[in-house]
Amino acid sequence: MKKFVLFAVVVFFAFGMVACKGGGKYADAKDVMEKFVVGNEQFVAALEKAASADDVAAALTAVTKVMTDLGPKMKEIGDKYPELKDQENPPAELKPLMDRLTAVMGKMMSGMGKMAEYASDPKVMEAQQKYQEAMAAIR
Repeated sequence: MKKFVLFAVVVFFAFGMVACKGGGKYADAKDVMEKFVVGNEQFVAALEKAASADDVAAALTAVTKVMTDLGPKMKEIGDKYPELKDQENPPAELKPLMDRLTAVMGKMMSGMGKMAEYASDPKVMEAQQKYQEAMAAIR
């Protein structure tokens, strides 16, 4: 279960890196955030449908690819707009994306239960390790 808590912390950290970006002045950041949100929405949906360890591993593999692709962009945005790390006061144009991300993070907690069910499966363990590495690279 500790791995799942770590997973949630990493995701919330990534949220902090991306969540405060938007349109207008932050158009580039908004694009990256949209991809981050969609990737996580797809991940949660896949976990909700998962009926086997293979399904959970496939969901983790898919979200890992998204996060690996977004990682450099997220770091670049974080460096370009350091003021956006303030999660408490994001730009107004990001509010809809932040609401979606908050909703998906809430659903992700139930997905953690599905992951826990198959946590000892070698495929899931390997996929989860790769996911954690991809998320760590975002920081």
